[in-house]
Amino acid sequence: MNMRLLPVYLLIVPFAVCAQSGVQSGRWVSSSCENGSGAGTYAWSDGEIYEGQCQNQRIHGHGTLQRTNGDRYVGLWRNDRFNGQGSYFWFNGDRYDGQWREGVQWGDGTLTRASGDRYQGKWQNGKKQGQGTLTLANGDQYEGAWSNDEMSGTGTYRWANGDRYKGEWQAGVRQGHGEFTSRNGDRYEGEFVNDERHGQGTFLWANGDVYYGSWRNGRQYGQGIKTWANGDRYEGQMRNDQLSGEGMFTWADGRHYEGHFVADKLEGEGTYYWPNGDRYEGTWRDGKRNGYGRLIYATGVRIEQFYEDGSPVE
Repeated sequence: MNMRLLPVYLLIVPFAVCAQSGVQSGRWVSSSCENGSGAGTYAWSDGEIYEGQCQNQRIHGHGTLQRTNGDRYVGLWRNDRFNGQGSYFWFNGDRYDGQWREGVQWGDGTLTRASGDRYQGKWQNGKKQGQGTLTLANGDQYEGAWSNDEMSGTGTYRWANGDRYKGEWQAGVRQGHGEFTSRNGDRYEGEFVNDERHGQGTFLWANGDVYYGSWRNGRQYGQGIKTWANGDRYEGQMRNDQLSGEGMFTWADGRHYEGHFVADKLEGEGTYYWPNGDRYEGTWRDGKRNGYGRLIYATGVRIEQFYEDGSPVE
């Protein structure tokens, strides 16, 4: 019943982009915007070149910036900065198409990686912020809220293999209340901490088994109730997905045991009841009567003796 872990990879913008060079570090090679709007070519001392519209000797309007490292921006400018609709092409094949404000991604935009990964949604101050959809090249997809470039808020992650998580996120991991559905039909609904089942939650297996109770680091841990499709039922303490501690196990045929468990087995002090009223009180080891015990029949007859490996010792 192991859940899929989220990929560590997050779609981070390679770097915030703006016209860092500034008009002071270069010169207009040609322009017609000394006293109003026009067009021209501006060259920076490091070799970067702008070609496009200008206004009062500032880059303003639509134009193209070619950078020496191979990057390129095509779109709108305002007062020497990317502002409005534009596209930025990185030398490695990545590209961003969308809105800009004061030189950074801001508004609606799409970032497409050369690897095939793609984010489409809201941006603020150069980072993913608000509602957006991330589609990875491997077929995984996240749709929901973002904050500071990470999945945060409410969203749905779908794995390519059919697994799905719908719920709360924080800083890129499942955190809070959510529901995970496995491709095989298993389902967990409850609390998550740091991408793991942690807190109170219910796990429903596709075969009809159910566990409701406490979880720790992805495992059943603490007080809980577990029922099996065949009618068996356990209520008590759990440890690392196993019956461990004090609890009561009831079989579908009416037998039940109250006492101590270790690693899914009767261990230590406990009482075993038969449907006809007979019961055994004593110690257990590895699921069998072991040590001193009392066999008490429904008729009132009591037999006290030692047991070893489930059999009376004469």
